[in-house]
Amino acid sequence: MRRNKRKRKLNAADFATEEAVSCQAQHIMFGSVPSPGNLSGKSDSEADESSQDIVNVDFEFFDPNPGDFHGVKALLRSYLGDATWDLSGFVNIILAQRTVGTVIKTAEEESPIGVITALNIGRYKDHCCMKEIGNFLIGKSDQKQHATKLEAFLKQYPHDVGLLVSERLINLPVELALPLHEGLFDEISWATEDEPSQALRDAYKFKFYLLMTRVFEELPKRKAKGNGRKAKKEGGNMLNIKNREDSGESGKFIYIKPEDEIFHEMSIWFYTFPASNEPLAAHETKRMRQLGLVMAVAAEQIPVFRSQLAALVQKG
Repeated sequence: MRRNKRKRKLNAADFATEEAVSCQAQHIMFGSVPSPGNLSGKSDSEADESSQDIVNVDFEFFDPNPGDFHGVKALLRSYLGDATWDLSGFVNIILAQRTVGTVIKTAEEESPIGVITALNIGRYKDHCCMKEIGNFLIGKSDQKQHATKLEAFLKQYPHDVGLLVSERLINLPVELALPLHEGLFDEISWATEDEPSQALRDAYKFKFYLLMTRVFEELPKRKAKGNGRKAKKEGGNMLNIKNREDSGESGKFIYIKPEDEIFHEMSIWFYTFPASNEPLAAHETKRMRQLGLVMAVAAEQIPVFRSQLAALVQKG
């Protein structure tokens, strides 16, 4: 018998910190880079002023619903950057899959401010939107080894791969990441037992997850003449700055969503690409640039991911 997912309501009291939650949330799009340290997109003076106006907000989790179409479409409008593709069809797939997936709102009648789901690539491979996503990702892979691995995911064993889609407004509390992902992976587990047909149950037996997200890269500083000393490493913060020397990247990554750092660390392969087709300077601000990050994560690593995410959120 299928289990019913209960609507969950969260407020500031549910979070590890006692800070009030700001209502002023904003979505970061590919190619739109706010200044470092101020990811709200406001000027520094505006950010200082708005930080004084904070209120408590309740967040409610709902099953995907066709009535959320326009709100979810707005959240995903930059999923493939500035590409023209069947976004409406993609949103329809997400909202039709009610067994696995969550939409965040501040009230049932309000517009969504976040969405998370996992779609079986093989199940939806014949949909125009899924083909376009595959072509987009392959086109962004600048090395043959990345394209080969990605094509294997998309063509050789797509039924084993879940496309993990997670978008939410940038200013939402980082603590939301934990119940969102706990709920998602619980639902996936339940679906392998509770779906009415064997085909549907098998559709959630993922062996891998494919993710596409956004990160900022800190551009390397210019070395002063006669100064051969290495720059001192900077500590991390809630945006999770980390060196990726082993990946060949030139600078540090700043993770917009805390869970992305964990996925990145445990990924079996990944690659990055410029987040815009515009000239490089158009999406660089104060020695920062925005990148798309594509990652593959083995499903067997999810229990470790859940533990690490819980520890990260608790640590604050």
